[in-house]
Amino acid sequence: MVVEHSTSPDLWRAVWRMADAWSETPLVKEFAATLPRNQGPQNRGDKATGIPALLQHLDMSARIMMKPLMYGSRVPVLLDQPLITRGAPAVDQSKVAAWLTMASRIEASHRVTLEWLRSRLAGYPILRAPQLAPGTPLTTYEMTIHYIWTKVELSRGLNLTPAPPGVADFLDADAKASLELDEAARHLVKALEESPAWIRFQDSLDGLDEVAKVELRGARRDLREQLSEEAVDDHEGSLALPRSEYRAYTTVEVINSLSGSARQYADAFNEVHELLTLVACDIFGELALFGEPWRVPVLNLETPVPGEPIVAFEGQGAASLFVTTGQVLWLSDESVTDAVRIEAKSMKFDVEGFRDRLEGRVLVGTGKGWPAPTVRLLDDSE
Repeated sequence: MVVEHSTSPDLWRAVWRMADAWSETPLVKEFAATLPRNQGPQNRGDKATGIPALLQHLDMSARIMMKPLMYGSRVPVLLDQPLITRGAPAVDQSKVAAWLTMASRIEASHRVTLEWLRSRLAGYPILRAPQLAPGTPLTTYEMTIHYIWTKVELSRGLNLTPAPPGVADFLDADAKASLELDEAARHLVKALEESPAWIRFQDSLDGLDEVAKVELRGARRDLREQLSEEAVDDHEGSLALPRSEYRAYTTVEVINSLSGSARQYADAFNEVHELLTLVACDIFGELALFGEPWRVPVLNLETPVPGEPIVAFEGQGAASLFVTTGQVLWLSDESVTDAVRIEAKSMKFDVEGFRDRLEGRVLVGTGKGWPAPTVRLLDDSE
């Protein structure tokens, strides 16, 4: 499902505003300063020390689980894994504990913001999506790449609050910054509510009849049984990846069995979940913690085909060495006027030698929604 069809300049403008508001708070500034990508040449790569060096090591060992807005909960788990921490740089444990406290406050701030955005969905808190049955990839407390939905958030009454509660206190924001944090969140909700994905979800709820509601309840019941702790243990007793794959496969199979308006509702829920993950988690986190996207020189650009906003290109010079998956960039090629999120990076070798090959998703609408790039072109001198 291509969520880019649900993005617009207004939506990206709202994401930028909320990220900018966050980036100006004391806690986010302090936290962002510890992240490896924000380090200068003197504390990068083999020269890194302290917390940046530790995060760099964890990212190399478990990149799929390393989301900066989740570091508060993910890093402690990874630090308990001997295979992952083997060879990790030594860091004073009191400094690690203090950093984890800061990371947990960042995660809690984002968590309540995301939950508040979700609370604006049609029908909330009674969401009939099978994807929210216990044990699915969107609800499990085991390994998952998702920002999970919990029973607690659905019972907190966030749909009755005018803004995400407690965020300003978590981020050490003053009164003026607190007002802007609240206004930026409301601005983003307004833009989300006007998106095609949000509207389709509302329409899909309105289109449910009693037969469809019964079908959705049956799907949730089936998933609850098939993804019970005992059922998952029977499939795989200990290995995290096969357990995760089983949850994902089973959920897809049950959703594929739906028909009519029940299937339309489940598909519409998928779309709004993916939209929120893209704009309010992945891209928001990039902007809030790493600032304005870099501009990078590219070679041999393969432009998108209609309906598939994917570009592929080769990194030019040493600049691409500092580009990582998940990063948002402006490309030097004028044929792509929107920002691009890197989704894959590999090495290409031919008669001309080794080069980085990157694939990215064009963030449709950012060229008009975000300010014109002011960061100078990232080149070999970085």
